[in-house]
Amino acid sequence: MNFKIVTDSTANLSAEYFLEHGISVVTLFYLLDGKEYPAFNPNNPNTLDQFYNSLKQRPKTSTSCANENSYYEVFEKAYNDGQEILYIGFSSGVSATYRSAEIAQKRLLEKYPDAKIYCVDTLTGSFGQGHFVQKAVEMRANGKTAEDCYNYVLEQRLCMRTFVTVDDLYFLYQGGRIPSLSYRIGSLVKIKPIIEVNTEGKLVAVNKVLSRKFSLTAMFNAVKDNVTDKDVVYIAHGDCLQDANALADKLKAQLQIKNVVVGKLEAVIGAHTGVGSIAIFFLGNKRT
Repeated sequence: MNFKIVTDSTANLSAEYFLEHGISVVTLFYLLDGKEYPAFNPNNPNTLDQFYNSLKQRPKTSTSCANENSYYEVFEKAYNDGQEILYIGFSSGVSATYRSAEIAQKRLLEKYPDAKIYCVDTLTGSFGQGHFVQKAVEMRANGKTAEDCYNYVLEQRLCMRTFVTVDDLYFLYQGGRIPSLSYRIGSLVKIKPIIEVNTEGKLVAVNKVLSRKFSLTAMFNAVKDNVTDKDVVYIAHGDCLQDANALADKLKAQLQIKNVVVGKLEAVIGAHTGVGSIAIFFLGNKRT
């Protein structure tokens, strides 16, 4: 059954993939020194390269969510095209974006009570969110319904494990994720936090180490201790390809992971984690 898949720019998939599979994308925004930019620009394939080059100048960074009208326009068009709608959203634990989509869903149903629209919060982002988008595309091609895909994401979302480490606390501080004192002390002693996305889709520090080597080892151990599906692991990096590839090689060699997808971390999350960040996503033991 053909239905419209809608997602956010945070899903970390390419413009070519979205176009090929007829996926509608609602963009979030990032701000560098107060100037706002769309995180997804299908007409500029170099957006991420430009973004990370800008981050190296250590600007003041922040982000903003998509508003309800952006979602409503996409939802209404799909409805008018006679399609059911499946929205696969960025974690509500770190952004108000999902709430915007819920408000748009409510507006659509008030105007068109016969609309079939399913909104699901992935409680993750980047390649974790993108994994569920790709799974929905696969399920749709195999004849599954929007409701089938919605139920699948609901059942599996807490099995999508997400761990992040940053190399520079500056960006967490600028984004309001850590207080000034923690930033100053942490930078002084070169703390590298290990952050996990919890059952509410929120970022929580689960460990702190004192070197890049130890932080990458902690990321490897997070997979080793929790992975249940060795078909694919995703690594998103903040313009540190060498470290990401080294981690990917280690996962394949020591844990027999069949496929490790490596790519740059999209800009909205990257604005908070900065240059040198590594995020890893995989299906594993259910979050508790």
